[in-house]
Amino acid sequence: MASKEMEQLKVGMKMMMEKGFAVTFDGSMDPMTLRNTIQAAQERMAIEPDVTFIPEKIKDMDAEISMPAGARQDAVIIYIHGGGLICGNAVSSRGYASMLAGESKLPVYAFSYRLAPENKFPAAVDDCFAAYKAIQEKHPDKPVFLIGESGGAYLSIVTAMKARDNGMRMPAGVIPYSPVIDMSGALNRVREGNKDFTVTPEGLTWLREFYCSAEEAVNPYVSPYYDDMHDMPPMLLAWDESESLSVDSEDIQRKLEKNGIECHAKSYPDCFHAFATTGRGTPESMEILQDTIAFINAHI
Repeated sequence: MASKEMEQLKVGMKMMMEKGFAVTFDGSMDPMTLRNTIQAAQERMAIEPDVTFIPEKIKDMDAEISMPAGARQDAVIIYIHGGGLICGNAVSSRGYASMLAGESKLPVYAFSYRLAPENKFPAAVDDCFAAYKAIQEKHPDKPVFLIGESGGAYLSIVTAMKARDNGMRMPAGVIPYSPVIDMSGALNRVREGNKDFTVTPEGLTWLREFYCSAEEAVNPYVSPYYDDMHDMPPMLLAWDESESLSVDSEDIQRKLEKNGIECHAKSYPDCFHAFATTGRGTPESMEILQDTIAFINAHI
């Protein structure tokens, strides 16, 4: 059963949807309208006090470092924003990026990777991998952690896969909240108990058409479902057990455990997709934030 704070948050979100201030990924909205609405909502997120935003260029991408007061220098975080691969940028990432920085006392990088439908696969994957390489080169002796939600969680996993496949130094840990790992339709997301009001199975099919071709959907860098997750770094997974993408997290968990890879995984009842980024707003998301910081500290 969800907390009373979570129930209140869901009621508020649904009211915002009715008024057009928030949207659901259900395939009913033009992608540009969806982008503008979601980015506006992201930009309304509270910004952590005592965090400074330092402009940066990573390759040719606009980027920011969320730098907390009294920052530690023993690791860095890369936060890859979500938004269905069609929404978001470095500035709209400030809410959760600054919260991560404030809680961890570590510098947090965010960047504006290329978005679909203007830039289809492999643009976002290439950008995230390029950013990871550049940040690794800038901090050669520091552990690097990848964190993302939804589409950003997918990109975090794929970035670690590409580091593995290219013989690079691996992330110290990957923290995907509600990842999407299958664009091909192989996973059955229509099942009893699905209460997701933010991302529907139909909406995921709609998003795939903006992101990649049907032929590309079986590429493991599009759908990590087709990777066996060998030699991956430790992961912390968190998701809503009633969301459309719950099967995605469950599949990742099974593969990591089969390979003997450290995996901390927890699902939460009756929340919503990618609720982790509400941070201190509910007991459930606060627990994930605390678990995230503990995971990072344990792997530095």
